[in-house]
Amino acid sequence: MINTLENKQIGPRRTLRDKLFDYSCQKIGKEKTKFLFKLYDLGRFDLFGKPKGAIGAIDITNRCNLRCKHCYFYAHDYEGRPELTDDEWIGKLESLKETDFPFYQCSWIGGEPLLRKDLIERGMKYFKSNLIATNGTIELPYWPDVNFYISVDGKKDTHDAIRGMGCYDRIKKHANRPELKISVSMVINTMNYQDIEYFLEEWKDVGVKGCLFQIYTPIKGLKNNDLWPGWRLRDEILDKLLRLKDEKYGDFIGVPNLVLKLMKSDKCKEITRNCVFKKVSFCLDPQGQIKKPCMMGPQADCLRCGCVLPFHMWALEDKWLMARELLMSLRRKIGKRVLR
Repeated sequence: MINTLENKQIGPRRTLRDKLFDYSCQKIGKEKTKFLFKLYDLGRFDLFGKPKGAIGAIDITNRCNLRCKHCYFYAHDYEGRPELTDDEWIGKLESLKETDFPFYQCSWIGGEPLLRKDLIERGMKYFKSNLIATNGTIELPYWPDVNFYISVDGKKDTHDAIRGMGCYDRIKKHANRPELKISVSMVINTMNYQDIEYFLEEWKDVGVKGCLFQIYTPIKGLKNNDLWPGWRLRDEILDKLLRLKDEKYGDFIGVPNLVLKLMKSDKCKEITRNCVFKKVSFCLDPQGQIKKPCMMGPQADCLRCGCVLPFHMWALEDKWLMARELLMSLRRKIGKRVLR
């Protein structure tokens, strides 16, 4: 497959959906078409469920320009093995076209994914929706259709203590891009849990779409288990987020109330034992191999998982939450028109 790339037409497979999308773009414009197709996909997943491989992540590189204290990536022995070349990655995506792989949503992670911008630009054309999870220290490319999640760990001193001196100032500079879809994401741990409200105040006027929150997940093999807050403090943190969302920040806290409630100690273990994300997602490591059970790899302590994805996907089984997601998309669309 890889050796014959130059002899074949490469790129995303053209489906009836793609042809309808192009036709709709010509008639009503790209933005309206994207919005309508998003509503269609959410409704289809609600009725029939997500197909296997509809959502997932690719560790596009084993390299990073930082060495963060809480990063799960370094629990895996990737640095001694060569990552796939650009053409090998495209060959991997081409081979998936010969299966029933849905090519719906991909999160490009690493390592630091923006170290391989040229490859992402080629690879993301295969997927209907793309997300870049970045540390924010590299200037963001002009990709208006991509969702950028920039990792921020609280106020400046706390963030730089976790990720390295000078990182925070570079992030603030790079995140000031109103033409892009940018959210900031905080992994809450014992070092930064007291910074939550400061974090929200700091970013509410910067121009980002919102703030996302996750709880630190312990990783075997890393000497940072003291970052996990424990069940009691974790519940207090989630209660605080619920209160701040209800009383002050609303949807700027980009995690639905139901998801935050499901992450609490009285409910979360059932969800992590029956992880929906693990069942329907795809995850590939820097060598293009399947990564299990999820992007965090086999060293993650799943019972103490603080990633929002399993809880969000579980919550989407709730018809009311799905309807709310659709209404929120509609409201954001109307809001954009009013601002114009």
